[in-house]
Amino acid sequence: MFQQNSNSMSSIIGPDLDIKGDINIKGDLLIYGKVNGNINCEGLVTTMKGSTVKGCINTIFADISGKIEGDLKVQKKVSLSSSASLNGDLLASIIVIEEGALFSGLCDMSSETDASSSLPSKKVANLNEGTKN
Repeated sequence: MFQQNSNSMSSIIGPDLDIKGDINIKGDLLIYGKVNGNINCEGLVTTMKGSTVKGCINTIFADISGKIEGDLKVQKKVSLSSSASLNGDLLASIIVIEEGALFSGLCDMSSETDASSSLPSKKVANLNEGTKN
């Protein structure tokens, strides 16, 4: 599942690796360690349980099992596993969220052509507004 296209290269960030800075990659990226920066990927980003990303991720596909503190912008399909934690906005065409996953932020499901647009920065709704105690 990690290598989707035989023409693209895959890169792995090991559990002992701590990267500070942005990552730009044309192939797939598998993260076991920590990334403190934005990720721009032209393939699949996979974060494993115990991994941490502090920054925004922009990719084609995403399979998330670790912790992300930042926006996640996926052009096609994103999967949040039961061990995933996303604290940021989510934009994708197809979204799969397993029971037990943590998600705090705005969610926007758009077609693949719309996924290249940015997430809305305005308040959409508050379900508690208008209620009286």
